[in-house]
Amino acid sequence: MRAENENWGNTVRERLFDQRSAVMVHWLILINVVVFMLGFFFQVEIPRNIYPPGRLDLIQLYGAYSEYTCFHEGELWRLFTYQFLHANLGHILFNMIALWFFGPVVEERFGHLRFLLYYLFCGVAAALFSSLLGYMGFFDPEWRFIPMVGASGSIYGIMAACAVLFPHARVQLLFPPVNLSVRQFALAVLGVACAVIIFQWNNAGGEAGHLGGMFAGFILTLLILWKEKLSASRPRVVSTSHRSPAHSARHSTNNRFPSEEEVNDIMEKISRSGVSSLTEEEREILRRASRR
Repeated sequence: MRAENENWGNTVRERLFDQRSAVMVHWLILINVVVFMLGFFFQVEIPRNIYPPGRLDLIQLYGAYSEYTCFHEGELWRLFTYQFLHANLGHILFNMIALWFFGPVVEERFGHLRFLLYYLFCGVAAALFSSLLGYMGFFDPEWRFIPMVGASGSIYGIMAACAVLFPHARVQLLFPPVNLSVRQFALAVLGVACAVIIFQWNNAGGEAGHLGGMFAGFILTLLILWKEKLSASRPRVVSTSHRSPAHSARHSTNNRFPSEEEVNDIMEKISRSGVSSLTEEEREILRRASRR
């Protein structure tokens, strides 16, 4: 029994933290969930008048972002800590499902460290963009004191990356039950965020953060692809004297753009079995598809 338990534990670790799979996505989800659970054990009476009356968990009190606490009180760490805080169960559930769905393919494409930096950058940009719109008069005068929490800005940035890298991959929504391409889905989300801000509906400041995360993700993804294109266009000295006809044919096949059907099949496989289930050939197809 002991040997079986040890083998089972090794298998779980390999599946969860396989270096070829979505390592950062797994860790980000784990950190978000742990921080959310810890909030239930550290409830305090709110000592500041800038928050609504009542009780708040200690982590949100000193980790949530607002323009006043971050810049006027010099608590700049809030630009990062707010990304790991959530208002309620529905909030964290929606964000973590979206991260689980969209994150692995972006991490596979960017690499672990670059994906993490990309995620944090989009979150910071989301908070700053929301504050920028506040300064421009889009929100009530009290906007600068209202705390902001959630990983939504970072996740919307990941959605933007998917829309750029894999625009024709399909997304099946549960409600409403429609099938959209990733590009169409991103445009629909973008339209909702703009409508909420323009018409001053509920959570306009939060939607401004979503918008900022998407804009940052879109621009950053284009910059990454542009840099890769410049690197690939540099002249290389390649010896061709010993290449066989079979090698040349295989090289030509590997450089072709994959079809939409191939990409959709791989995306469905990821949703069923995770990124770690992909073969090297399937990973190469995704890389080529993202350069289209």
